[in-house]
Amino acid sequence: MRLLGPILLIILFLTSCGKEGLVKNEGANFDVWYPRYNKYINDWLGEQVKAATESIKEIETRSNEKSDPEAQKKLKDQIGEKTKELERFTARQGLGDYIALLDLKDLPEDLSWEDGQAEPEIGDSDSKKGGAFRYFITSSPPTIRPFGPNSNNSFRGELYDNIEIGLIDLHPQTGAVIPGVAKEWAIGADKKTVFFKLDSDAKYNDGVPVKAVDFLWFVYIRASDNVVTPWFKQYLREQFARIAVYGDSIVAVTLPEPKPKLPYFASIPPSASHFYKEYGPDYKERYQWRVPPTTAAYTVKDEDIVKGVSITLSRDKDWWAKDKKFYRYRFNTDKIRYTVVRDISKAWELFRAGEIDYFPISLPEYWYQKSEMQPVFDGYVERYTWYNQYPRIPWSLYLNSAKPPLDNLDVRLGINHATNWQKVIDVIFRGDAARLPGWTKGFGRLDNPEIAARPFSITKAKEYFTKAGYSEEGDDGILRDSAGNRLEVILSYSKIPVREKMMAILKEEARKAGVDFVLDGLDHTVVYKKEMAKEHQMVFSAWGFRPPYPRYYEYFHSNNAYDDKGNLKTNTNNVFSFKDDRMDQLAVAYRNATSEDELERTSHEMQQIIHDSGVYIPGYMTEFSRVGCWRWLRWPDSEFTEFSPPKVYVPMESYVYWVDEDMKRETLEAKRSGTAFPEVQEVKNRYQIKAEVRKGKDE
Repeated sequence: MRLLGPILLIILFLTSCGKEGLVKNEGANFDVWYPRYNKYINDWLGEQVKAATESIKEIETRSNEKSDPEAQKKLKDQIGEKTKELERFTARQGLGDYIALLDLKDLPEDLSWEDGQAEPEIGDSDSKKGGAFRYFITSSPPTIRPFGPNSNNSFRGELYDNIEIGLIDLHPQTGAVIPGVAKEWAIGADKKTVFFKLDSDAKYNDGVPVKAVDFLWFVYIRASDNVVTPWFKQYLREQFARIAVYGDSIVAVTLPEPKPKLPYFASIPPSASHFYKEYGPDYKERYQWRVPPTTAAYTVKDEDIVKGVSITLSRDKDWWAKDKKFYRYRFNTDKIRYTVVRDISKAWELFRAGEIDYFPISLPEYWYQKSEMQPVFDGYVERYTWYNQYPRIPWSLYLNSAKPPLDNLDVRLGINHATNWQKVIDVIFRGDAARLPGWTKGFGRLDNPEIAARPFSITKAKEYFTKAGYSEEGDDGILRDSAGNRLEVILSYSKIPVREKMMAILKEEARKAGVDFVLDGLDHTVVYKKEMAKEHQMVFSAWGFRPPYPRYYEYFHSNNAYDDKGNLKTNTNNVFSFKDDRMDQLAVAYRNATSEDELERTSHEMQQIIHDSGVYIPGYMTEFSRVGCWRWLRWPDSEFTEFSPPKVYVPMESYVYWVDEDMKRETLEAKRSGTAFPEVQEVKNRYQIKAEVRKGKDE
């Protein structure tokens, strides 16, 4: 098998010294790379075994020196955790090469294959293909690359995560495993390996068939030294024990330990090896604006990227999954056009004029005021309130504990009590939102019921500020320390009108407690870059969680905060610069959990640590989405889907909608002639009601 590309051009690039230098790009070198990577993983495992063994001996020595029963119990628990860690690494050593290319004859016999075909359809059989869905984004993405610097931006989901088909997926209503690029899957005898049988129809949206080796390339292009991807490199090394291919049709992924919903955690998307034939040390620049072929129904043509203006996705009309169950009634429109509209009020006017098809109107300003407009009264625009079963997105304040004065625990706890989110909820949301209790909400038993957000309290805030040394009040009402330094924190956020109002309330209320929030409203892309560079003090942000489980390691493990020399790491999701030894242990234990009981135990303790640290100030949440859409944008009303499957964040991300061109012509003609339709305002709570019924039955 020969996967090396031809020798490519010598290119110019800027070296770290700022001078122009020459780099020879000889193309992708997977065949050379993967044996080296196997050796690297093998050496790393040896280091981990040695470190764990020494750690166990050291803890045992300390335990023998302790007479206090409670201290001995803690040390015994640590020994137990380290022993599990040691067993995990030694078991991985016994697997052999991390990346393995095998023959079909090596495939284990007597595998029990599943196909998920018993699950209900998704969408509506009455849906129609064609037309264009027109929406807006508030800023252009800084890159089109799916990985590497700046790729983890807010537009990434629309380009890749929401539409790309991996080996398998979870059904957005039942949560069960359904086929993707793999038409069948089987769990091995070790309960840690999932074998995936590729669908022979699976192709990229450039027409090239998907090959088993492309899943190895998923690892190669993210784990090589040609790209800066600290999270991916760490995740691939630690969360996958082995990735093997059997010929061109079977992929086997082994995890370090058994997990609930094992096929889900073993599922990865392929990476088109033919597209990355020029992959090399200049990856960041060479692929900055090149859209890779994927398994998705949509792709972006080069001419449809108009920087600063719009990005358009086009449907592959010969898409390999267009007639397959779970996909045939989704991804219906021929085009999805995202226009860059930096001003939300301008985007609203475009929606009113029928230039945008869909608009989120959950904010009371839109629901109670702005959407009370003639196009709604005339039935041209329809309004829906839709309840979902999706984890609540943590729109909150994220504190960078590496930045003074936020490196002081008492300052952070004081700021928690000085932040009046309830007033934001009452004034901005008119009570339609609720306070988030903590880091997670909507994960059932994994949410710690004992965690509650700290209430706004001037008294408690000042008590903590006094403990931190800020006890003197200046003429402006802001507290100062003994050196005369004002207690102030820069609060960064995306500068849009509703957030300006929210942040103004938080600032006004915080001043009552003696702390000044210096408002730093910026373009969304600038805020994101500042956050990733760990240059913020406090930022209003949200990191999305996908079902079925929340994540902790990437946000709170110290490996994603500091390097071995203690320097702050940038471009990781630990935007808190958080470091805590116990959290490190728990984050690893949570990743390695083999049961939901273990997930619950570790998750609850980590949520308590996050709460106690004060680095995260919970904001607000809603249990529904309210949307306005022109009447030609249609939604399912079938026995298996009402409006949208419940396990998605907002309805448009389900891709079950379609554009009815006949209704569009009818509506535009009615608008010209002054003819009205009945006003439509509906509540879609079918899944919410079902959830309550199930709960009652269980009890």
